[in-house]
Amino acid sequence: TIPDTTVQKEAAVAIDHLSFRYNEKEREIFHDYSLTIEEGSMVTLTGRTGAGKSTLFKLILGLYPPKEGTVQIFGRAPQNIPEEEKRTVYGSVEQDFRMIHGSIRQQITLDNPSITDAMVWNALETAQLKDTVASFPDQLDTKCTPEIFSRGQFQLLSIARAVVCNPKLLLLDEITANLDSNTEQLVFKALAKATENRTVLSISHRLYQVKGGTQIEIQ
Repeated sequence: TIPDTTVQKEAAVAIDHLSFRYNEKEREIFHDYSLTIEEGSMVTLTGRTGAGKSTLFKLILGLYPPKEGTVQIFGRAPQNIPEEEKRTVYGSVEQDFRMIHGSIRQQITLDNPSITDAMVWNALETAQLKDTVASFPDQLDTKCTPEIFSRGQFQLLSIARAVVCNPKLLLLDEITANLDSNTEQLVFKALAKATENRTVLSISHRLYQVKGGTQIEIQ
C-alpha cells in the first residue's frame, strides 16, 4: 500500500457553532454560526449594515471572546497567539489609518525592534508608497503628521503596516469606503500585490468586483 503523503492544510479561519452578543441586554448577533475559510482563499463578506460583518472581524482578531463555540486562526484561538507572533499570522486594514506619534518608520513597525528597515521598505514597495517616502529628505525618519500624506496615501501606509511581517491572513474592513475613485484605483493596485499568496477576508463589494473570490452573506 502506498502511504498517503498529502499534507492536510489547516483552515485559515474556522468558526464553529459561534454565539455572541456584546452584552446580555443586547440582541444576539451570531447564534450557532459556523464558517470555514480555507488557506489561500479570497472571501468577501456581504450583508446589511448591522448584520455583524465588522463584529466577526473583531472575533477573528481576538478582540472579544465568543459566548459559545470557537474561533480559530490556523488551528489556534486568536487569544492564544503570542503578542510577538500575531503580526506574522494576520494583518488588518481598517477604514481609517490609526496614526501613532513618531516617524514613518514607527507607523509601520509600531516600535517592534525585530522589524528591519529592509522589511519596512519592502512593505512600502508592496503598498505603492516606496517612491513617495524615498523622496522625503529624512525618508523613514520623517515625522508623520496628518498633512504629510493624502487620505489615500494613509490607506496605503495602513497596508504597509499590515503586511510588513508577511502575515498569512489579511483582513480588509471597507478600506475604500472613504476614498474617491482615483485614489481607490491606487489602493486597488497596492492590494493586488498585497493579497498575493495570502488568505484574504474582506468587507468590500468593490474589492470583490476587482479581485473576485467567494462572497458569503452575513444575515
